[in-house]
Amino acid sequence: MINVLIGLLAFVFMLSAIVVIHELGHYLTARMFGVHAHEFSIGMGPALYQKQGKNTLFSIRAIPLGGYVMLAGEDGDPIDEEDDAAESTADGQTESAQNGEAQIDEDDWLSRVPDDQKLCNKPAWQQIIVLGAGVFMNLVLALALMTTVFAIRGYVSLPALPIVESVYEDSAAAEGGLQPGDRIVKIVAQDGTTSYPETLNDVSEFCVYNHGESVFTVERDGSEVELKMTPRYDEESQVYLLGFTAQSNVKKINALEAVKYGWEGMWSDLGMMARSLGNLFRGKGVDQMSGPVGIYKMTDQIVSYGWLSYLSFIALISLNIGLFNLLPVPALDGGRIFMVLWEKLFRRKIPQKVVTGLILGSYVLVFGLLIFATWNDLVRYFF
Repeated sequence: MINVLIGLLAFVFMLSAIVVIHELGHYLTARMFGVHAHEFSIGMGPALYQKQGKNTLFSIRAIPLGGYVMLAGEDGDPIDEEDDAAESTADGQTESAQNGEAQIDEDDWLSRVPDDQKLCNKPAWQQIIVLGAGVFMNLVLALALMTTVFAIRGYVSLPALPIVESVYEDSAAAEGGLQPGDRIVKIVAQDGTTSYPETLNDVSEFCVYNHGESVFTVERDGSEVELKMTPRYDEESQVYLLGFTAQSNVKKINALEAVKYGWEGMWSDLGMMARSLGNLFRGKGVDQMSGPVGIYKMTDQIVSYGWLSYLSFIALISLNIGLFNLLPVPALDGGRIFMVLWEKLFRRKIPQKVVTGLILGSYVLVFGLLIFATWNDLVRYFF
């Protein structure tokens, strides 16, 4: 019971920290450019505590998962269209409003924000910085955590070369004829996907997305040999494996070198994630997608390995969330950046009704993807 509670707390803290750091990036850059931030919330749901700052309402809410910042004009400015419609159907409304006779709903905070404090009315470059600042903060968090872990450990485990050290009995590698000393130089899947692995990680990544029989070209005693092997699903690790080991390469480092390896590790992980997204768009690895349930299960397991492993996992999830937010989907930061660039390129505002429709439609897409990933998790762990 205690282990379950520790895993749950670690999961909640991780997601909350990552999302709050992300939203803090939006908030700080928005205020830097004079954009009105109506509320900055830690958590979701009913408010437990609120304090009104000079410009922003700061909230702590009941559900300790994530958070948000509410910026004026981040989804366009529906007030403009409402005003235009009102002006086209009634005479004298503008003059009445100027005399203070217009009735304004006190709950409609956006209508009381000056136009020059709305994000949608700022220069395109400022909008892009504000919209991209969340992802930038995710990268900063990941880099800081990776560097910290390397500095504390005092060493790095460099990726092992794709050279076989030992082969497990009754494994796919053993059946395929892989032998100690073999160096994997090329892999070709059934659909023609080809990899020239430089590290063992490249071989593992290939197996994740290519589960069928593949042709492995190995260097053995100065000549090349072709072997056919089919990765097997391992219930314990829940990944596809061939069943062999390679010798790792451990290097001692100092604090300055920790920054270097933290930077390289971050970009290496980002590259792997980008390739994973590309494979998903091609229909590969869909069954490996994980949602909140899968992330919780992984968190629960990794916490048992120690707090350094936990910090490394937070860095990995932070990168995942950052990269996901860069996708050109209107509900995400990347989609909104794309719309800003579209308007700048064609010098024409996208109609507010279109913006609203795209955002709502993409929310349905994102939630549908979340439901699918959660179903994957439930099948994987409970059925």
